[in-house]
Amino acid sequence: MSDGRLSLASYQTRAVEALSGVIRKVAELHDRDPENRQEIALKSGVTLLQSPTGSGKTLVLGQVLEGLRGALSRPVVWLWFAPYAGLVSQTRDALIEQCGGLRVRDVATDRQPVGTRDGDVFIQTWAAVAAGNKNARRVRRTSESAMSFDDMIAALRDDGYFIGVVIDEAHLNFGASAKAAADFYLNHIRPDFTILATATPNDDKLDAFEAKAGIEVASRVVVPRDDVVAAGLNKVGLKLGVIRFREGDQDLIDHEQATLTAGWTQHKRICGRLEDCGMALTPLMLVQVEDQERGGEDPVKRVRDKLIEIGVHEDAIATHTSGEPDPDFHTLAYDPDKQVLIFKVAVATGFDAPRAWTLVSVRPNRGKDFGLQIVGRIMRVHPALRPDHGQDPLLDSGYVLLTDPDMQSGLQAAVDELKAVRESIELITDSLDIFEFGNADRPLGFSEEPTQPYESPPPPNCSAERQQRLANLINQGVVRDGVQSLPPDDQDRAIVTGETWQQIVQKPLFSQLPDAPNPKSSGGTTQRNYQSYPLRTDIDLPKALIREIPPDPRKLNDLIPDIAREFCRSANIVRLLQRRLTKATLHLSDMFAKEDLETVSLRLRLSNARVAEKAQLAFNFNDSIDPRLLKKALITELRRIADEEGIEAEERDLRRAIDLAGMEEAGKLKEAIKVVQSRNIHTDNSEPVPETYFGPEGLDEGKKSAYGVFPNKINTEEREFANLLDQDQSGIVKWWLRNPENETWATRLILPSGRRFFPDFVVGVSGRSTPDMIALVEIKDDGETGRLQADRNIDKIRVQHREYKNVFWTFRQDGTWVRARYAEGLHRIVPHDRFNITELVYLS
Repeated sequence: MSDGRLSLASYQTRAVEALSGVIRKVAELHDRDPENRQEIALKSGVTLLQSPTGSGKTLVLGQVLEGLRGALSRPVVWLWFAPYAGLVSQTRDALIEQCGGLRVRDVATDRQPVGTRDGDVFIQTWAAVAAGNKNARRVRRTSESAMSFDDMIAALRDDGYFIGVVIDEAHLNFGASAKAAADFYLNHIRPDFTILATATPNDDKLDAFEAKAGIEVASRVVVPRDDVVAAGLNKVGLKLGVIRFREGDQDLIDHEQATLTAGWTQHKRICGRLEDCGMALTPLMLVQVEDQERGGEDPVKRVRDKLIEIGVHEDAIATHTSGEPDPDFHTLAYDPDKQVLIFKVAVATGFDAPRAWTLVSVRPNRGKDFGLQIVGRIMRVHPALRPDHGQDPLLDSGYVLLTDPDMQSGLQAAVDELKAVRESIELITDSLDIFEFGNADRPLGFSEEPTQPYESPPPPNCSAERQQRLANLINQGVVRDGVQSLPPDDQDRAIVTGETWQQIVQKPLFSQLPDAPNPKSSGGTTQRNYQSYPLRTDIDLPKALIREIPPDPRKLNDLIPDIAREFCRSANIVRLLQRRLTKATLHLSDMFAKEDLETVSLRLRLSNARVAEKAQLAFNFNDSIDPRLLKKALITELRRIADEEGIEAEERDLRRAIDLAGMEEAGKLKEAIKVVQSRNIHTDNSEPVPETYFGPEGLDEGKKSAYGVFPNKINTEEREFANLLDQDQSGIVKWWLRNPENETWATRLILPSGRRFFPDFVVGVSGRSTPDMIALVEIKDDGETGRLQADRNIDKIRVQHREYKNVFWTFRQDGTWVRARYAEGLHRIVPHDRFNITELVYLS
């Protein structure tokens, strides 16, 4: 025995003894009943070794084959099938090093039965012998220089040899080729013994092969992960890393690059710990990418470029894909100059990477198979660390980072299966029957056809349809008329909600009952009569209200340079030129222990592309201002300021700073537009207040109402506030007028977005130093709902009328009228103090 041979762990010894015992027992059955050789081979001669990846399955199998040399009544020739060509050489090297009593042969060049010895092992893939490719056909064809593979097996059997088959990584050997492999297995090899080795419990591909080949797994040797960990061959923990971004940063960061950064940060922590421990060992970070779509970008190049951008040296990155295979792929795991290996799913299986601690997967659609293979790739323990195994939490765990934490289900399923595995040795020598019961396909109570009694109508397709459907709902009293002033998206939601409600109330609860007579329908329809209410002349009412008129939309773009100067001045954008990174934390939780063990601080690079994408809406709030011209002017102004202050900045730095400022200082951008716009807004009072108000008969009298009555279209809160004004006995309120939205004569303010704001009430106030002593009042439903905090209300509460000055905002809180104000630090509308009529006199 050479010095390089490994001693077996206790679980490996038990597995070797169990597998060897099964082969001896089956050999005895063959010797005792040679006429039923095929049935014995299929029903009793198949054994499954289920053991975690990295647990030394190759060593166990090799020791079994080596230990059987000379132990049976006849010699054995073994055919060992690996799923990939790369694993053939890896297996060959391992058997030569660890099992010197075995002779490893190559089916492609050595198919002579003469000179065959007990325990000879031919290692190959199924494709090398069972496929229809050129090389497989050559192996299966007899020539002058070599016997065919089939003839060699027949000759060996005639010479009295047992034929044994080892199918390593059995869960991978039978994919789309299961039928061809089963046919070759049954009709050409016809083995006496079969050992299936897998790391995957309950594998569908393996089940499919068993069914097609008609075999039964009579014996099972199951090794639990805990035994492998205890032996120092698997790491103790598997930690899933989840990045937590600061509020607002999530949309500004390339999540793939962030995940790569987190993986590299963890990789460097491991490097530092190994160096502190005095170990001359360079860890390996694995990066799994998706397959390249036809005509799409190369995912390997994309990831390589991002790795270089975050500071990984180009020479430290290796790649291996089916399109660009590395001929020295299986030596990469041992090359200390390579710190990162980029690979695709096809090579995620089977390769030995004992110095791998960290894996980053940017590949979507990850299932359980992915999880099991990943656990194997990064859970092996490097031989140099085995003496200190279990003593360092950082080095005793593998680390997985996914670009999308919601895709961790495959990894979790793999962990759950590994945790559920318990040691089990069930052999034909124990005369045990094994039954497996599957789970139900879906949980109890699942209904295939969920009921949906009401189907929501589709939103409008055009503006004309929107206005027609909205008008119908308003006329029927289903939707308030104020909805007409909302943005189109809000109008559409109101239409869909209103029409859905109509369906609900119109559909009878008991549809089969006879219709009840409608008392209203028998007497015909009743309509309320309307009358005109004249504008009062007994109070000092103005002839017209002053309206703000926006700048000519055709000339608004002329104001853009001024807007850019004002915004750059007020927002201090220069400070954002050097902002390229942001802080985040990496939360690492152990998937086996279910404990949050630690957090790691990260510095993540902002993505210029993501920042620009997110910032688009920040510059698109005013339809009259071209956002492209605005950003161009802002870049020009910021470059001028940077040059004056001696700050070096590239074009991309200027653009990123402008985009960040647009999002973070949206209020100041609107304020800049308001300031510049105010210099160009003019007022007009040429449209007189209508001499009459047309409304239903019998409206309630309003003593101080401009038309002497409370108007018809007024909501509950507005009516209550009108009562408050009407009942004032202090003499402060001279008169009040409902200021209807969108009427040409009504007073309005121009918002930074270019939209118009019509306060609810115009009030004549004794002693107020504004034209006609007018104060404006806006009434809100309440101070709790999200409607109060809508962006449009935030814009409204921050503007003043050029002539009438401040607008009073008020709502009822617990039955009491309170004033509202804008809290800039909170960016919210908050209660200020109790509303008092006397405050209407003041201009603040």
